[in-house]
Amino acid sequence: MKNMKNTLLAIVTLAVLPAFGQSTKELYIPKEYKQAYDNETRSHNGIPGKRYFQNKTDYSIKVEFFPDTWLLEGSELITYKNNSSDSLSGIYINLYQNLYKKGEARDSYIDTINIHNGVEIKSIKVNGTKIDLKSLAYFSTLLRFQVPNIIPPTSETKIEIEWKQWMPRTGMYRIGTYDETSSFIGYWYPKMNVYDDIVGWNTFGFTGKAEFYSDYGDFNVEITVPSEYNVWSSGILENANEIFNDKYLSRIEKASVSDEVIQIISKEDRDQNKITKAGEKHCWKFKAVNLPDFAFAVSNKYLWNATSIKVEDKRVLINAVYNYKAKNFHTVAEICRKSVEYFSNVAPGIPYPYPSLTAFNGEKNGMEFPGMINDQDEDSQMETTFITTHEVAHTYFPFYVGTNEQEYSWMDEGLASIIGISAMAEFAGTDEATILKQVAVKYHGESAKLAIDIPLMTGSHQAGDFTYGFITYIRPITAFTLLFDYLGKEKFYQAIREFTGQWEGKHPIPYDMFHTFNKVAGEDLAWFWEPWFFKFGYADIGIGKIEYLTDKTIIHIDNVGTFPIPVNLTVKYKNGTEKILKRKMNIWQKGNKSCEIEIPKGIINEIILDTDTPEAFYDNNKKTY
Repeated sequence: MKNMKNTLLAIVTLAVLPAFGQSTKELYIPKEYKQAYDNETRSHNGIPGKRYFQNKTDYSIKVEFFPDTWLLEGSELITYKNNSSDSLSGIYINLYQNLYKKGEARDSYIDTINIHNGVEIKSIKVNGTKIDLKSLAYFSTLLRFQVPNIIPPTSETKIEIEWKQWMPRTGMYRIGTYDETSSFIGYWYPKMNVYDDIVGWNTFGFTGKAEFYSDYGDFNVEITVPSEYNVWSSGILENANEIFNDKYLSRIEKASVSDEVIQIISKEDRDQNKITKAGEKHCWKFKAVNLPDFAFAVSNKYLWNATSIKVEDKRVLINAVYNYKAKNFHTVAEICRKSVEYFSNVAPGIPYPYPSLTAFNGEKNGMEFPGMINDQDEDSQMETTFITTHEVAHTYFPFYVGTNEQEYSWMDEGLASIIGISAMAEFAGTDEATILKQVAVKYHGESAKLAIDIPLMTGSHQAGDFTYGFITYIRPITAFTLLFDYLGKEKFYQAIREFTGQWEGKHPIPYDMFHTFNKVAGEDLAWFWEPWFFKFGYADIGIGKIEYLTDKTIIHIDNVGTFPIPVNLTVKYKNGTEKILKRKMNIWQKGNKSCEIEIPKGIINEIILDTDTPEAFYDNNKKTY
């Protein structure tokens, strides 16, 4: 918020009604979460319980991608480590590309050119024993099968799968093909579902809208493509000297130690087509450690800029790969570099965790992957900076901290939005608090609408198209922005930092985040969590009764919508003077429906409640005399 001057100290009298929840422990908690607390896998102090467990999935994958037909054919060895105390009789695997299978349920329209017959499973072995393919059960994008022998607690299981599938021929659902031969390949390999301490196997298929939930693991990936294609991925390329000609090896090496942006591949280089060594195909070998997912991109046309930045004792290689017609994407490598620096040192103030970052010019709505982002070329530099900082911020949520996007998409989108906008504000030389005004516009336009403005604790996978957008972005960003305003910059960043540090490489639930913020705030914020995250309702305050007394005037501010928001009041007098009064949103923490603000006696010309504060309605924010 803008700095307020001539602030008048006022006496605030609360008309107390039944309060919001005054203890986070008393908030509604589903049975599964209560059981987790009883089992001591979770704790009420916001850190993992002493019996917390998490399974691990390592992948060794060999795949060949055929850009002319969009066919992808591969084999993988999964090493699954069951760290739970449970015995597992069956396995759930997600075949994400079955989203495009004929007859599958989907959240939105799909170009008919991308519809196919589904992922073809050619063989499965568990610890060397073949699984009868006729015994496989399919539901949505899920594949389930019984294992020949029970998987005991704290054991390791080997799963071998051979498969083939067709990738999207256009840009579809966060991935796809963007200029005929330039493709971003995500959600492309048979992937183990998460088995956690809350519900056991997570068994939601992928229908397009709600996002993902992943265990962590190590990846060794070999990708074979025609020799003229380049490949970028979530991992580090281990055989660059087998693929690139010397001139390009030299440029890559220079960028990997330089703070300057180096052009690795120019339009002229593409025209000459001598970037990679001669041959029919190249096998690109990548390695990554402790990632929740793995993506890659291919192109024989895109240009390539690169730079790097030192983070603690390592340098992070940063790539921007883009269409030569792009207006602003040539600036993305530098924006990524500045973003990595900001996130590592300011908010969340935790070193960027991956050895590289690649920005690929594709997806119109923007999408994040471990060590990669997929964005369209924006029309303006401001939009380019916004989408880039936002997607890079997702490195921390949901990747560094493995939130469950299927259930609570607002956790990663809300937190990533706040630190992303903070980075953007830094680059623009403005104050983070100014974002409240922009947030207010979006919240005012969409809040309190039928079947859209629903509690955030409703599972994201259950939300329809418009509802999903509101509860994933608008309402949580509004809530976190208000909390930022209430706690102040330093405390808010500290809370994110502690939450991130406590849940690095783990799976927090919303209550873990609530408890962490409570601890840093030095108070139980249940009065804020309950309405904004658990309740139907909206934010709306208005000017109520005005009492003109002998030596003072009392203005009643009514909380019409019940949600707590700050009071920013301006009183303009006939003599040209004005008083600006600000009250933090905890003025409503007792659940009161009205508060009284005392001002000096005088002939009033206008009373105004600031419309920069997020509200569903503004028609009760002004009185003119």
